[in-house]
Amino acid sequence: MYSVVMTEDYYEILGVSKSASDAELKSAFKKAARKFHPDNSDTGNEDMFKKVGEAYEVLKDPQKRQIYDQYGAEGLKGAGGAGGFSGFEGFGGAGGFEDLGDIFSSFFGGGFNGGGGRARNRATRGQDHEVSIQIDFLAPVEDTEKKIRLNPLEICTTCDGKGAVNESDIVTCGTCNGTGQVTSVQNTIFGQVRQNSTCPSCGGTGKEIKNPCGSCKGRGYKREEKEIEVKIPAGIQDATTMRLSGMGDIGRNGGPRGDIYLTIRVRDHDKFKREGADIFSTLKLGLAEAALGHEIKVPTIYGTEKLKVKSATQSGQVYTIKDAGMPFLNRKNKKGNHYVNVEVVIPSNLSREEKKLLEEFQKLRRGQDIEV
Repeated sequence: MYSVVMTEDYYEILGVSKSASDAELKSAFKKAARKFHPDNSDTGNEDMFKKVGEAYEVLKDPQKRQIYDQYGAEGLKGAGGAGGFSGFEGFGGAGGFEDLGDIFSSFFGGGFNGGGGRARNRATRGQDHEVSIQIDFLAPVEDTEKKIRLNPLEICTTCDGKGAVNESDIVTCGTCNGTGQVTSVQNTIFGQVRQNSTCPSCGGTGKEIKNPCGSCKGRGYKREEKEIEVKIPAGIQDATTMRLSGMGDIGRNGGPRGDIYLTIRVRDHDKFKREGADIFSTLKLGLAEAALGHEIKVPTIYGTEKLKVKSATQSGQVYTIKDAGMPFLNRKNKKGNHYVNVEVVIPSNLSREEKKLLEEFQKLRRGQDIEV
């Protein structure tokens, strides 16, 4: 069940920091207003919607914001601040929201004037959803198929989206007479103010259902679990987000479906690191192999590869195995490189014979390798 934490801190209500810019405030307001609007059947909350509007009205005004930052909401009572936001008509009038009609136009497909019933019956786009999956480090070496489970909103197959057992069970709402709105009148110092709001009986649809469908509880829509197979392209990197167009919630009243945003998380590997299409690994060599040179098989993401270590190889020296890295995304024929970093290992458990040989070696070198 969705829950809302009621808070009087305007910054917390909008989910922004106290240093938020005007653009950040407007973006946060649009997101919160869309989330809490009463016509949003999933997360609508009239009280929070009013608080979101009240918070934005204050914070978007530099003078009001300064007063609020210094003295809080109490300081605004004598400065024409908070408290003037009445809910669903203030946009475009005395409420100070005249610059935000375009916001609600983008939300609900038209102007915003308190017409909850009209907005409810417009074609609206289905909601997007975010999904995250994990894949193995080596999976992006080639295209892979991955099954994911979704739970999108679909038309109820039991009632074909009617929300009722039979057509005859759908009647005109007696509260609003089919308009989807109810009107209230308030007496203010400016005279009578008429307010339109969503009908509480029908939720703005203008219809009532006498015998609701038991499967969708009269909504006409319900969530359906399904499994789909997604192609993960070769070369994909960690935290990449793929858009699965039209795989989200079904639109209302003929509106388009939403999308799924699939984020790919790539697991770490115990031997390899990755930067872009390049692979990095470490090769530990003994003193003799580093000094004399050695041919060794090193692991790559495609199997083992012969690497010829030159004599006098030093710690930190890097060898390159060309075209042994990951494919570039959407360019399968082009690959990165594999870089092998050499680490010369100094033995800590020398035998007597090994110590004796090293001492002889030391005498022969006569300190040539020492630099101060």
